[in-house]
Parts: sequence; C-alpha cells; structure tokens
Amino acid sequence: MTTPENWDLNSIFTGGSASSALTDFIAELSRDLTRLTASPLPGQLTAANQVDWIARIQTMYDLTARLGQVESFIECLLAQNVEDAAARMLQSDASQRYARLETLWTRLNASLALQPDKDWQRLLETPELAPVAFNLAENRKLALDKLGPDTEALINELSADGYHAWDQLYNTVAGLKKAAFAADDATDSENLSLGQLQNIFTDNPDRETRRRAFAAYHTAWQDLAPVCALALNNQAGFRLTTYRHRDWDSIMKEPLFKNRLSRQTIDTMWQVIAAKSGKLLDFFAAKAKLMGADRLHWYDVNAPVGSMERAFTFAEAGDFVVDNLGRLNPDIAEFCRMAIDNRWVEAENRPGKAAGAFCTSFPLIRESRIFMTFGGSYNSLSTLAHELGHGYHSWVMRDLPFGARHYTMSVAETASTFNELAVNEACLGTLTDKGEKISLLNQKLSDAASFFMNLRARYDFEQAFFEQRATGPVSVETLSALMLEAQKTAFHNGLAEAGYHDLFWASKLHFYITHMPFYNFPYTFGFLFSHGIYRMARQEGNAFGQRYRNLLRDTGSMDTETLARVHLGVDLAQPEFWQQAVDGVLSEVDEFVELVG
Repeated sequence: MTTPENWDLNSIFTGGSASSALTDFIAELSRDLTRLTASPLPGQLTAANQVDWIARIQTMYDLTARLGQVESFIECLLAQNVEDAAARMLQSDASQRYARLETLWTRLNASLALQPDKDWQRLLETPELAPVAFNLAENRKLALDKLGPDTEALINELSADGYHAWDQLYNTVAGLKKAAFAADDATDSENLSLGQLQNIFTDNPDRETRRRAFAAYHTAWQDLAPVCALALNNQAGFRLTTYRHRDWDSIMKEPLFKNRLSRQTIDTMWQVIAAKSGKLLDFFAAKAKLMGADRLHWYDVNAPVGSMERAFTFAEAGDFVVDNLGRLNPDIAEFCRMAIDNRWVEAENRPGKAAGAFCTSFPLIRESRIFMTFGGSYNSLSTLAHELGHGYHSWVMRDLPFGARHYTMSVAETASTFNELAVNEACLGTLTDKGEKISLLNQKLSDAASFFMNLRARYDFEQAFFEQRATGPVSVETLSALMLEAQKTAFHNGLAEAGYHDLFWASKLHFYITHMPFYNFPYTFGFLFSHGIYRMARQEGNAFGQRYRNLLRDTGSMDTETLARVHLGVDLAQPEFWQQAVDGVLSEVDEFVELVG
C-alpha cells in the first residue's frame, strides 16, 4: 500500500478556504458569539442560579473549542499554500473573534472571582464542572490577582492595537527586509530574506559561506535595530504599566503562572545547568578542530559536521518511526501508524508551502494534523517523529472535556521530545560509519548547546532588560551590551571573542511574542523534563507506558510540580532530577570528542 504524503482536510471542511461548510460554521459561531456578548452574566452565585452559571461556563468552553477548530483549519490552509489570500482574510477575521472571546472570558473570570468561596466550591463540585475544576480554579485565581472586570476588559481591547500591535509591526518589518548576499567573490549577489540568510549560516557546511551569510544578516539587523528597540521597549512598557496597576511585584508572575511552575523550580534548573554546561566546551573544541578553527563563532555552533548521507522515502521514515517506537511503547507506535495511514500528515516536498513544521489539534473532531516538508534526510525523519509526538499527546487526551485539555508550554514538548529521543537513539545504534556518527552526535549536542546556553542567555537577557526598562527606555547600545554579557556568561566564554551575536535581541522573534512572555525557559524545561522521563522509560520498559500515558492526560489538570510528583515521584524544586537529566544529555560529549580524535 502506498503511504500518503498529503493530509486530508476535506473531512474537516470540504473545499478549503472556499468551503461553504466553513463559511456556514463561522457564521453560526459569530452569531452565537454576538448573542453571548449581549447576554448578561448570571447574578451572584446561589444554589438557585447555579444551573445558569453551569450553562454559561459550558457555552464559553463550546465557543472556545469551535473557534479553535476554525483557527486550526486556517493554519493548515496557509501552511499548505502561503499564497492563499482567502485564508489570510479568514485568519484576520478569526483574530478579531478571538479578541472578543478573550474579553468574554475576562469578564466571566472576573465575575467568578467575586463569588463567595463556599458557593464557588459547591459549583466546582457539580458533575458537569468537576472534570474542568482545575482550569476554572486556575482562571479564578488569576482573576483575583487582576483589576476589576471593566478595567481588564479595557486593557484587553487596547492590547489589540497597542501591546500586540508591536509584535505585528516587528513581524512585518522583519518579513519585508531583504539583504544582498553572494556566496563567494565569483558569485553575483542576490537579495535574500532574513530567514534565508539564517538558514545559510546555520545549515551550510562551508564555513566561509556561513561567515558571509552571518555578516549580511548582522548588517541587516543593524538597519532594523532602532525599530526593533522601539517595539521591544513599548511592549515591555505596556506590560510593566499593567503589572504596576495590578500590584504585581515580579515580571515573572505571568510567565510562571502560564507555565504552572514555581520560581524555585526554574531557579534550580538554571543553577544545575550553569554548574554543568561547561562540559559542552569540550564539544566546541572538538568541533572547532574539525573545522580547522581555533574557536567557534556564533555561526558555527549549530553548523553541520560529519556526513549523514543516508536518505529515506517518506514511507521508510514512517516505518522507522513506528518500528522503533514500538519497541519502547507499542501504544505510541499504534497511534503513529494510524496518523500516517489516515492522512493526518502533510509531508509532500513542493513549492508554495510554508517553512517549518507543526502539529495542530481539532478539538471538535478530536484529531490532529501534522505539517512538514519531508526532504528525505535524517532531519526530516526526526521532525516526523517529533510532530507525531505532539499528536500522541493530544490523542491520549481526546476523551477529556475541552477545559481539561489545555496544557502549558512547559510540558508541550514532552511527548515530541520523547519520540525524538527514541528515534535518535535507534538511529545511532544502527550507524557504523564514523562520519555519520559524528553528524548525528553533532546534531544532538548542538541542541544541548541551544537549550543550555542559547536559551539561558535569552532568559538572563530578559531579566536584565526588564530591570533596566523599569526606569525608562533602553537604548540599542545598551540592549546589545546586555545581550553580549548574557551570552558570554551562558556560553562560559567559550566562543571566539568576536564570535557572539550582539543583535540577537533584535533578530529573535521570540522576544516579541506578546501572548507568551519569557518565551525561553519553557523550552529548556521541556527538553530536560522529557529527557528525565525518557530515562525512566528506558529503565522500566513497557511497564512505563501506562504511567506515561497518565502523565500526558493530566497535563491539563495539574500544575507541573504536582504532575512530576504524582506520576514520576520527583521534586522539581530540588536539584536531583535536573542533575540526572543534564548528565544524561552531556554523556555523549566524550564520545563525540573521541570520534573526532
């Protein structure tokens, strides 16, 4: 049987962006949203009107799930065809509906925060709401820490054309910017996007080509730096002003809340990484030796070395993923086989598709769709495994109420990284060629450098930036100085003196994403959390499967520390778990050094 390389979207809404079924669905959703906006909230919660509150909350979850269905479909349309103008218009309309729905949630949660605790607790214990009690209690807790409903609604509405608009401005100017680039002196220059330049200095095997690409990239960001600084300062100013009026005394309150984590856990994780990540300097030295360089530069850290010549068809990649995951966890393998065979994966290598890869869930039909462009390389195989892991996470939660299916960024990469680790280990075990082993170990250790060093620098930079921004706008020169200081500390001064990226604060879009402040530490947390879980799975074998499944199911119903304590028996606020996870990641440094010789 031929393995399909294109996903099936028609089973969701037939006809793509021109779908009449989609048009009707959106129209009905808009009518219901308008109707609910005009409908006042029930009065003070009592035993007599408890049923009205239950209905209101269930309606809110229903609207959120329906909007999620639309947004996921539009995301898929734009990914499969970046020139789908109709889908782009649908996306703009959906963002307006999202803002309206967010305002309704703000008002609902603020009203629930005012209800007497005794009546509130009785409401949570009803059969209809008990399965989503954690999510409701979480939202109420945050509402209690915020301003009144009218003020918070105003902040939310002003954010669309203020706070979030700076993110849109950044994406626009960065997306439009072009830079002239010539691979060598004999080649005519061409205008490339900043994303194209980044791909060259990250992935090209020729060091001189990477150096030229990075130089052009850096120059382009120098041009954009004043606009980026304006956006970054104003976003931060909006946040700091809002927090001050809420009497929030820490810039970390919101990101920690959004990730269901404590400051102690994050501090412990970074302390362990700071103490142990210097081991990667041995990897840097061996990699520099392969390149004939004294020390690595920024454009060398993730560069390929060795030779991974092996190529896969999409069918072979799918079989490899299924077979090797099956040895560790048959339940995951069964899901992966079903997702591939049922055309949940868009993998065809063709023009007109968006860059990157993702997995998105459709809450109403309780299915996922996975987007990627399969190029036949080992990297493509690894990406397939990674995205199928996201799909498995959603799959094991599919029978839960919608309000119990929301998990945070801190655990969002658990299943995906788990899959990737299993496939990486299986592939490494099949390699006999020295160059291929060096290539794969380089990919794994480059990832470690990203999570332990690059992301730590981002986190430290943001801490320092917000401390300075509290007293006024921060200049381009100071932003660059703060970034250099953070990078040198996180990389243990391991790069060449002129080898850092002082404009990384401008070039990294994550600093400008307003819906997820401090879009950095959750990546490192998730990376190490998955490594710790994978180590347990390897030790316990198939017996770990049900415990793993239960952990994933509870990611929407527990804070992250409780999740780890209940299902793994570990205390994330203590260093032991992190030490073991970091040691496991770094255990392959010596093998890489030995192979290089």
